[in-house]
Amino acid sequence: MVLKYYLTVIFFGLYSSVTHAEDIVVELEIPAIQASPYHKPFVAVWLETPERKALATLAVWYDQDQWLKDLRQWWRKLGRKGGVHLDAVSGATRKPGVYTLVWQARDNKGQPLAPGDYLLNVEASREEGDRSYVRTAITLGEKQKTTIEPSAELGKITIKTE
Repeated sequence: MVLKYYLTVIFFGLYSSVTHAEDIVVELEIPAIQASPYHKPFVAVWLETPERKALATLAVWYDQDQWLKDLRQWWRKLGRKGGVHLDAVSGATRKPGVYTLVWQARDNKGQPLAPGDYLLNVEASREEGDRSYVRTAITLGEKQKTTIEPSAELGKITIKTE
C-alpha cells in the first residue's frame, strides 16, 4: 500500500480552506519504484498558453541545481531563465506519495490569468531512472476535472479547476 503524504503549496497570496474560482488543484503521485539504488525524482509543473508560451512554474522539486537541466522541457521553457519566482515554488525532492498543489492562477509576475484554454505540463526525471513528461489541456474559468494515467516516473495525476 502506498502511503499518501499531502502537501499544500500556496502561491502568490494567502489560501483559505475555501478555494477561489481561479484556483488550480493538482494532485500528483510519485510512485514507489523498486530500484537499487533509488533516487527521488526531480519534478517540475508549469503552465503554458495553447501556443506553448510558458507562463508560470507552479512547482519544481530538486536537490542540486546542476541537475535541473535534466528536466529538459521545463528547463528550455522556464528553468534556464531562473529568476526570483523560483524561490516561491521550489523545494526538495519528494519521496513516493501523493502531493497536492494549490495554485492561484497567476503568471510568474503575479498577474491573474484570464479565463480560457491553457496547457498544464508535468515532468519528472530520476537519476539512474527514467524520464516522464505529460501535458494536458485545461480551461480556466470552468469547473473541470482531468485525470492523467501513470507513466514511468509519475503516478496518477488529477487536475481540478474550480
